[in-house]
Parts: sequence; structure tokens; C-alpha cells
Amino acid sequence: MQIFNYQPTCPQCGAKAKKHTQSWWETSRGKYTGNLQIIRRKDETLTLWDGESYYMYAGYFCRNRCAIDFANDIINIRRRR
Repeated sequence: MQIFNYQPTCPQCGAKAKKHTQSWWETSRGKYTGNLQIIRRKDETLTLWDGESYYMYAGYFCRNRCAIDFANDIINIRRRR
């Protein structure tokens, strides 16, 4: 997993990177008082985000399938020369 301070897109499919978030369980940790943004609240679980971090699962790609397809496309282009 690669962390970015901007929202990149996958070079293969164009999908945007996801927000790099953390979970906070109020039932076990108590009320949240930190400086992260609460972007979702469901029951007693909070989803927190720092407002600038994004991640791509497979380096610069959104998933392994995109990384493999990209590599295969490059090889096919080189073979055609």
C-alpha cells in the first residue's frame, strides 16, 4: 500500500485513490477528542481522516489486476515494434 498527500488516479483504469482512514471505537476507547476529521459515524464507530492522505492498494495502481494489465500492455507494445 502506497500513501500519497494528493489524490492520484490509477494509470490503468483511472480510478481515484481512496482516503487513508482510521477507525475509532468509542465503546472501548472513549469519546474522540483528536484533530482528525470525522467523516463517518455509525453506531459507536467513527471513521477518521487527516484531510490529506490517500492510498493506492498496489503501489501506483488501485489493485493488482490493474498493475498486471498495465505490465502486459507495455510488453505487448514492445513486442509490436
